[in-house]
Amino acid sequence: MTSIRRAARAYDAVATDYDKRFRDELDGKPRDRELIDALAERGSGLVLDVGSGPGHVGARIRTFGRPVVALDLSQAMAALAATRLDAAAVADMTSLPVATATVADLIAFYSVIHLPRPALPAVLREFARVLETHGHALLSAHEGTHDVTVDEFLGHPVELHATFLTLDELTHAAHDANLTVITAERRAPYPNEGSTQRLYVELEKT
Repeated sequence: MTSIRRAARAYDAVATDYDKRFRDELDGKPRDRELIDALAERGSGLVLDVGSGPGHVGARIRTFGRPVVALDLSQAMAALAATRLDAAAVADMTSLPVATATVADLIAFYSVIHLPRPALPAVLREFARVLETHGHALLSAHEGTHDVTVDEFLGHPVELHATFLTLDELTHAAHDANLTVITAERRAPYPNEGSTQRLYVELEKT
């Protein structure tokens, strides 16, 4: 998929600067921390961090004693995540290199936004495939009905595409994947963030 290859190249280029800019971002995001911590506390099994970036979100989960494996499109991001987590690999979320029903919980923070809109239902079915029964998936996204393409990010000349999503799109895709919606909410941006509303959806495989 062309958009996936383009995102991988872009994040390879910005990985070091991205890590410097965002490694401590959760310090200023209390609702994000609450949701992440609640997922981390709910069990003891493996957590899959999909679209992990440099592994800073997964690293918070790991402080609760949970093993965390990172998957990211970008080789440079996966390499950074490997320094913080139990393991990391380069992978595409449309086809996870993970056996069926082997993951206790899954987190995908601001990574599904890099999917083409029509790919979302199939990706949530893939998330459902790898989750154990009663496993949870926690997703976040930017709210909107449009797509955005930028040609610069963190001072690097890269082409990066983002798909803004609605809560209805996320919950409908969840139902299509036979995942139960536990939480579906939005919040206003914090002062240190861009202007978009943030979306959070927590799902359970029942």
